[in-house]
Amino acid sequence: MAMTNLSSVLLASALLVAGLFSTQTSFATARSTASIGPLSGEQARFRLEHSQELLGKHYSRSRVRFGETVLKINSEIYRWTRERLPRRFKKDHQAVAQAIIDESLKHEFDPVFLVSIIETESHFNPEVRGDAGEIGLMQILPSTGQWISSRAKLSWKGSKTLQDPIANIRIGATYLAFLRDRFDMHARLYIAAYNMGQGNVDSAQAKNIWPKDYPGLVMCNYVDFYERLKEKRSLALRQVSMQ
Repeated sequence: MAMTNLSSVLLASALLVAGLFSTQTSFATARSTASIGPLSGEQARFRLEHSQELLGKHYSRSRVRFGETVLKINSEIYRWTRERLPRRFKKDHQAVAQAIIDESLKHEFDPVFLVSIIETESHFNPEVRGDAGEIGLMQILPSTGQWISSRAKLSWKGSKTLQDPIANIRIGATYLAFLRDRFDMHARLYIAAYNMGQGNVDSAQAKNIWPKDYPGLVMCNYVDFYERLKEKRSLALRQVSMQ
């Protein structure tokens, strides 16, 4: 995962928008169109619990809380994926979106969180290569991909595995879940570790430093997704009231 250099202005903006975190704390075929319907009770619970984990005490005042009223976030994941993927990959948007939804459910993430990681890492371009050799949607190093695949018993056929967006999402989500456990669900730490590595986060913590840059970017994208949903709802209500 490539290191990110932010200007002080962008960093301040990102952290403000995010409301910050609590300091304590080959393509597959899409399953079915049922996945874009209303959230199941289990999905809704995972989304809520994870969003509260990410924002901590700031959740109640965050725009992310609007997600509680959105019954079909999955359909928004489909729409966002279709809009963001490059033209040559748009035909596969359903499979990519479904992978995001499936892996979020498997690892008890808010699917919008995975969307935000992908947006931060690659802007939804599966062909992006990082300066350090990171590959694909979630910008995974081959060494990391091989290690987590072996640990989680995922299919691994060399670095070419990461060129498959579905496998890339599966491996990236599994690695994020590992980091989440490794850092006791401290959101800023496990998000930072995805970008800068576990050892570097440990070193920063030993000096009482909480990494900010990359977590700030991810959370900026995370909050922005919900803000767009809120604006979409407000626009629809205005249109109805004008009829």
